[in-house]
Amino acid sequence: MKRFGFPRQARLIHKRDFDRVHREGKRLFVFPLRLRALRRSQGDSRLGLAIGRKVGGAVVRNRWKRAVREAFRLNRHRLRGPYDLVVSVSWDAGPDGVSAVGAAFIGLVDRLNAQDEGASPAVPSD
Repeated sequence: MKRFGFPRQARLIHKRDFDRVHREGKRLFVFPLRLRALRRSQGDSRLGLAIGRKVGGAVVRNRWKRAVREAFRLNRHRLRGPYDLVVSVSWDAGPDGVSAVGAAFIGLVDRLNAQDEGASPAVPSD
């Protein structure tokens, strides 16, 4: 299904986009994930990953990345508006915490939607 795909347009790629989300975005935390979210004025939600070396070696970091991408791909339709999201993993999560990514991502989306209920409309970001 195309609805659950992860095309290039759904990815944060440029450093300036990451910097803008870190500078202006809301911060949320549901163990083991940390989220920075910045509302967009138009388009679809995009995902950026910031998985540090403290989480583990390359194999472990790639496992985390795959799990977060999958959670985003399957649950981005739950977001009430288009967002730029930067997700990172708590350094003490370890390799065994990967199984909790789906539930943690849904928790982050629910908290983000709850915070956005009373917010004013988005301002153009591009």
